[in-house]
This record gives sequence, C-alpha cells and structure tokens, in this order.
Amino acid sequence: MRRFLIYLLVFSGFTNHVAFSQKLQHDWENYVTAIKDKPVSINVDLGIKPFLPMKDLPYVMIVRLKLQHPNDLGMPSEEEVLTLNEMEEKLVDVLSRGQGALYVGRFTQRGIREFYFYTGDTIGYQKAMNTALISFQEYQWLAQCKNDEAWQNYLTVLYPAEFDKMLIDSRRQLNLFLQNNAVGVKKSVSYFFEFPDDASCRKFLQTPGCSKYTVIQYTRKTGNKGISMVFSAIESIDRKWLEQTMPVLFSASKKQGGLYKGWEIE
Repeated sequence: MRRFLIYLLVFSGFTNHVAFSQKLQHDWENYVTAIKDKPVSINVDLGIKPFLPMKDLPYVMIVRLKLQHPNDLGMPSEEEVLTLNEMEEKLVDVLSRGQGALYVGRFTQRGIREFYFYTGDTIGYQKAMNTALISFQEYQWLAQCKNDEAWQNYLTVLYPAEFDKMLIDSRRQLNLFLQNNAVGVKKSVSYFFEFPDDASCRKFLQTPGCSKYTVIQYTRKTGNKGISMVFSAIESIDRKWLEQTMPVLFSASKKQGGLYKGWEIE
C-alpha cells in the first residue's frame, strides 16, 4: 500500500510538471555576443523567463563537450553542426523522458559547447547522459549536476544581457515591419528614452550624430523624478539602419545615466 501511495505521489508530480510545461510559451532565440572580444553563440528559450524560478526544477544539469573541428572563431564547421544537432536532439529526448528535465539552451565559444537542462533531482543523471551520448564516442564530454534554485546559470550564462535583449527585440520588430513593407522604405521613426535629469538629456543630445533628430516630446515625471523624452527622424528602414543606429542610441543614453526604451514607426 505504501509503495502504491509513493507511486501516486510521484506520478502526480510528473503530471503536474507536464501540465505546467504545456503552459509555457517556448520562445527560442539564437544570438551572438562577445566575451573578452571572443564571439559567443547562444541559443536560449526566452519564454521561460516569466516563470522563474521554477521551484520544482532546482538542479541544473550541464553537458560540456569539445568540438571536433572548430573554425578560427571557435565555432563548429558546417559539417559538424549536423552531428551536434543530432546530439542535442538525443540529449533532449533522453533527459526529458528519463529525468523530467527541461532543456533551456546552449552556448558555444572557443571550441566548447555546453547544453543546459533543469531537473527535479540528481538521481541517475550520469547514466541518462551516458545513454544519450553513447553513439558519439568521438567526442570528449563532461557532465555535472548542481543545485541552482535561483536559476542563475540560465539568467547569467544564457539569457541575453540588456544590450543583447534590446537588439533581439529590435530585430524582431524590424522583421515584422518588413513582412508588409519594402526594404529601405522611408518612414518617420520615434525613439523613446528616460533620463534622470535635464543635464543628462542635454549631454545626450550633444552626442555626435544626434543633431539630425527632432525632439517631439519632453515630459518631466511626477515629483521631478526624471525625464521622459521622445525624438524622431525620417529613416530608411532596413537592417543596416537598425544595426548602426540602435547600439549608438543605447550606449550614448546609458553613458548619461539614461535608458533607451525602444522605437516605433509612426
């Protein structure tokens, strides 16, 4: 009877986890950033962020492997990518079924790739990984499972920093626009900022390149707790405009203690 009750409790926990997983709106994104001037390629499920921390998945499982044929930038060759994709699919299949693990992303740098999973316990994880990777004997790999109740590995290793998240959102916004508009069409674009005071606004507007913008809104927040500012310009909407403009506005406003909040096409 006791064994039956234990089974019911385990099964109940499993079904609850499955039901919760089905509520997640997975939102996978691949982006490239840099650490110490070296490129890092990251693939991450952004949709997990609003649900953190997941208390029923307090352990992080990390699989680190050495690439066979990295290029000069430390990234896999086109041929090796196919093998790595097969490895990833096998890990996700085995660890999700055997461990109830949730795959949250991977990163690649300097000839190393790491896969990240979160799970409810550490029992049998090494055996599960051995099973998943038995067909890839040519690869050297290491695995560890450790407590991470705050999900710091996901938040600090995989989830994009403020600048990278801004670029991701801007690129997605541009892609939506280009679905119904020609590349390079000229439009009036509004840019939104917040600054701590008038002096920081003035210094930002004196930044080289800001002279072309027209300030269309300048609002002092209630209780004199900062400034909301909007300026606009006619822009040729394409990827070159986005990649050249957004980093400059983000960095220049941050240098003056401000916050670049994004853009919209009027």
